[in-house]
Amino acid sequence: MCQSTVSKITSHVIFEMENKLCPQNIQFHLNETSECKQWFMDKYKIPGVIGCIDGTHIGLQRPSVDEHMYFHRKGYHSINAMIMCDHTYKILAINCQCGSAAHDSFVWRHSDQRRVLQERFEINRRSNAWLLGDSGYPLEPWCITPYRNPADGSSESAFNDVHSKARCIIERTIGIFKGSWRILGYGYRGRYHPTKVARFANVCAALHNICIQFKIDYNIRRYESDQISDVDPGEANHLTTIGQTIRVQIKHSLINST
Repeated sequence: MCQSTVSKITSHVIFEMENKLCPQNIQFHLNETSECKQWFMDKYKIPGVIGCIDGTHIGLQRPSVDEHMYFHRKGYHSINAMIMCDHTYKILAINCQCGSAAHDSFVWRHSDQRRVLQERFEINRRSNAWLLGDSGYPLEPWCITPYRNPADGSSESAFNDVHSKARCIIERTIGIFKGSWRILGYGYRGRYHPTKVARFANVCAALHNICIQFKIDYNIRRYESDQISDVDPGEANHLTTIGQTIRVQIKHSLINST
């Protein structure tokens, strides 16, 4: 078959796989988080954790349209994919709608998952459920981030150490995800349109979860995360204040548990 025929077949297959596999295998259910909460509590003494969040870049060749939206500061073009995972390396959500010119916090603020968490918080402010994110995300009641520039030996620094160790689960998840599927891998620059690359990523995320479900053996030590996040530039608001209160409560619980 000629290359154009293979390309058309691939497009149809990926489209069908995305429509069939992704809704079944990539799911974020707030009523199914008890096991994840218990795991983070047992291992890191952090209550209420329903998952972790981070971004990763999926390389592209220079797009012909809106090229500046996909230009990464390191000198290449990519999609900034938001990934959420639980304690088993399962991907709970993936968002590949933005180019790498978009900050992690921008992708997060415009995601369906943030909207769901905010709606739940507004209904029940004592839901005791949050994600762990790095400094590239805003501190919110449903997204707990580390302290900025804590003093050495302080309780804030101790909190950051535990927070960082707990958050490593998302870095390993991204490493497994990109290390398993060459088209997403480090240094790869796909010749496809950004929309098709996003579909590839979505399907690979579903296949990743299927592999997790059927316990296909991964050697997680051979993969490394590529993400280095900028500090979220957003301004503080009333949600930040609530998030600060929750973070202080978690910090105190960590101190009391040691």
